[in-house]
Amino acid sequence: MAPLVELNGLVKEFHSPGLIAARRRSIRAVDGVSLGIGSDSIFGLVGESGCGKTSLARALLYLDPPSAGEVRFDGIPLGRLSPGALKEMRSHMQIVFQDPNSALDPRLRVGQSLEEGLVNRRVPREERQRRVSALLKRVGLSPDQRSRYPHQFSSGQKQRLVIARALAVEPDFLILDEPVSNLDVSIQAQIINLLLDLKRELALTFLFISHDLNLVAYLSDTIAVMHRGRIVEQADAEELVARPLHPYTRRLFASLPGHGGLDETTPQRDETTPAPGGPGCGFVPACPRRHADCLTRRPELTDTGNGHLVACPYADLSNSEEERP
Repeated sequence: MAPLVELNGLVKEFHSPGLIAARRRSIRAVDGVSLGIGSDSIFGLVGESGCGKTSLARALLYLDPPSAGEVRFDGIPLGRLSPGALKEMRSHMQIVFQDPNSALDPRLRVGQSLEEGLVNRRVPREERQRRVSALLKRVGLSPDQRSRYPHQFSSGQKQRLVIARALAVEPDFLILDEPVSNLDVSIQAQIINLLLDLKRELALTFLFISHDLNLVAYLSDTIAVMHRGRIVEQADAEELVARPLHPYTRRLFASLPGHGGLDETTPQRDETTPAPGGPGCGFVPACPRRHADCLTRRPELTDTGNGHLVACPYADLSNSEEERP
């Protein structure tokens, strides 16, 4: 079965400002990412801050169109759609951002915020009000709270409002970009349980983005690990947790409590560091398995068996059951 969402060679570049063209620099935040997200699944994308996760999410939705590559939703290439058709397609794809304070307009009552997408779709007023009441109930809030302003809600309640707003246009696919990282631990659990309930009830597909490897492993069916704009490893969640292969993935696991057995000696920092978008591997400076050709040869994702993809010709393929964390 074809994936619901498919990325082929996705690239997103940002250009530094400057009056002199020769001095302008191009920064490649997303560097040739290809992946597929199956319908009714949770695809986890994990990596440290600044690795390009949010840039990938925005490019996927064409909120910030990609510089190169292709995005397909349900087989339809988004880059070939007219502005009107792309706007209509976005009703099937929504995003929940990390910070609800910046996502909610402080000047609008929450009922107005939830209605915005429905107004754009020309839904009649009475139907809009009915849907907003139903949405508030679905995320655990009272319809009577629709007349309040965002500042009158707690952080957890604001995140529930942002989730409700994303659901207002009845999407099939939700991008969850660090949706609980700003919340207290107890509130995080409530929001995660809410998201899982919504996925089950509405048959949603999630792209769950986080730097929290434990959380991604708990939620996801498939996990991709991102480093400096590239996917360096991808596998079924249970397989990746049991047998991390890429040196960067192993370092992420080694930083977690109870996984110290995976720690590898980190070499002294190398002054020769490949630039993002360059031919070499971006993990060279910290890699305990680096070789001379790692500076000049771009590592491609290779299937090591059972759909376990890794972008390192020198990855540790010798993990036995005894060595697994």
